[in-house]
Amino acid sequence: MLKLTLIAFGGALGSIGRYYLSSSFLKNFIIFDIPIAILFINILGSFFFGVFMGILQNNILISSNIKIFVVTGFLAAFTTFSTFAWESIILFENQMYLKLTIYCLASVLLSIGFCLIGYYLGK
Repeated sequence: MLKLTLIAFGGALGSIGRYYLSSSFLKNFIIFDIPIAILFINILGSFFFGVFMGILQNNILISSNIKIFVVTGFLAAFTTFSTFAWESIILFENQMYLKLTIYCLASVLLSIGFCLIGYYLGK
């Protein structure tokens, strides 16, 4: 029951963090009709996921409860790949194929890149 509580609380905080970041000044920051707020959130979440996993790989002792709270709760709710998928569909339906390609490539490549940077920083 403790694990479910940790996931729920971490998820609530992650969702709130995502909401406030995406509703902040980033909401109006659009480049080439690409929604930067969600892109930024996914990159940031990937970076912190990498940092956390790097710390774990470096055999720094962190309790399984903290790992569940951070990874399964907070970061899973903070990153927004379901929103990313929906925004991609909107770009597709509006026949903005170049913008869709840029948005998808930037989201995936930058998220993976920043996760890798975070991982090495965490080690």
